[in-house]
Amino acid sequence: MKFTRLKNSIFMLLLSVIATSCSSTENIAYFKDAGTQKSTQQAINNYVPKVQANDILSIEIASLSPEATEMFNPKSAAGNANSLELRQIDGYLVDKSGNVDLPVIGALKVDALTTDEVSDLVKSRLTNYLKDPTVKVKFLNFKISVMGEVARPNVYNVTNEKITITEALSMAGDVTIYGLRENVLLIREENGVRQFARINLNKTDVFTSPFYYLHKGDVIYVEPGPRKVYASENRTYQVLTILVGLLNVAAIYAIK
Repeated sequence: MKFTRLKNSIFMLLLSVIATSCSSTENIAYFKDAGTQKSTQQAINNYVPKVQANDILSIEIASLSPEATEMFNPKSAAGNANSLELRQIDGYLVDKSGNVDLPVIGALKVDALTTDEVSDLVKSRLTNYLKDPTVKVKFLNFKISVMGEVARPNVYNVTNEKITITEALSMAGDVTIYGLRENVLLIREENGVRQFARINLNKTDVFTSPFYYLHKGDVIYVEPGPRKVYASENRTYQVLTILVGLLNVAAIYAIK
């Protein structure tokens, strides 16, 4: 009988500890105001990145005559097995004036253009040299950083030049249960201006935010909540408290 009462007391003690340590889902769920009874529609404003100073561009030129094309792709010289890798590492740097210097063609003003517009511009300059040229342009420096209370904080390369804040957090393994989803910090630097924005991932407003689509170099920081601070500072204390409580219960029933 005493043993049964002892087990029940220990069980109740553990249950109370677990109950007080469990996280509320109030601030863990995403988009809580989305609604469940009816569907809604929102216009999607896609972000299209534009070239600016210090960008690094990959510009690949091809045509019906590979021999004639070689002089426009000096980094892809014949016999270099690693030419593609080298070109992806080096790329073409956009200078402070917004120009990129290409072989044979010379300097081109590409500042504030999209990669498609740069491709069309380069192609228009190639018509005097190549027949039916094709040009593929992409950013080599489209990177975003995810820091703080996520599973895999890191710097991530974005190959398709388009990524949202939710996709970035998914790449980083999602926000941990200790992260403040309602107060995510986004840092953006463009054209010499640094912006700081706070984003509430608990609200659907994030989808219409100008910071929903990430830009090159954006930094996402997920702050730790009070529970993380409490857990890191008091983990040992919590364990000792549980052990002392169990020992006290055992001692009381042992005396009886």
